[in-house]
Amino acid sequence: MTGADWRRQEAVQAMPILIFILFIVGLITFSFVKASLSAKTDDMIPEELELNSVRDALIEKQGWSLERAEAARAEYVRFLTLLRRRPGFMVIPWPNEQGQDDLDQFWHQHILDTAKYAADCNALFGRMIHHNPHVVRGSGNERDAIEKTQRLYARTFSTGSYGRPVSSADLVGCGACAAVDLVGASHGGHGHGDGSHGHSGDGGDGGHSCGGHGCGGHGCGSSCGGH
Repeated sequence: MTGADWRRQEAVQAMPILIFILFIVGLITFSFVKASLSAKTDDMIPEELELNSVRDALIEKQGWSLERAEAARAEYVRFLTLLRRRPGFMVIPWPNEQGQDDLDQFWHQHILDTAKYAADCNALFGRMIHHNPHVVRGSGNERDAIEKTQRLYARTFSTGSYGRPVSSADLVGCGACAAVDLVGASHGGHGHGDGSHGHSGDGGDGGHSCGGHGCGGHGCGSSCGGH
């Protein structure tokens, strides 16, 4: 056997070892990149999202004033904050002082920009927040979730939505609410109780009337008005 043949045989014998080493290096690199991306996701907060395009679309399409659109954006940021802090909680979008569903419409408009919504959800939650069409408008489940959402909002921000006053009872801590299991918690989206969109009879609202809306999973104990 010549020297060249010998070296060629050694190279062939060493190939499985080389492939194994490259596999291990690739696996370590993948794990490192995944951990880095997860760390970046944890660093993103709702206040950092760029939502001017959503705001401007509502001003153009719905004829909202800048003040109204900014108020809806502020509540939407808080809505996302609640979803991020309490993954297992069913969070229901709340109306403004005039009973208009501006927060819900802001969410709708964000979702319509599918690429941006997917990227923003991934940055905040590491996954999509999908629609959940199973919360029926006017049902006991919806009323229960609305009460819990109001309490969670008050305890998180020390105020009511849109600056509404809150009762001292709403500010009392709830161990069950705080101990939401983060493992395996599911995020839904929001749904419409009648399965459709309907324009409000009041033309000045510039929006639609939705059914039940909700994100997330379980509620807390009776001290939170739960089940």
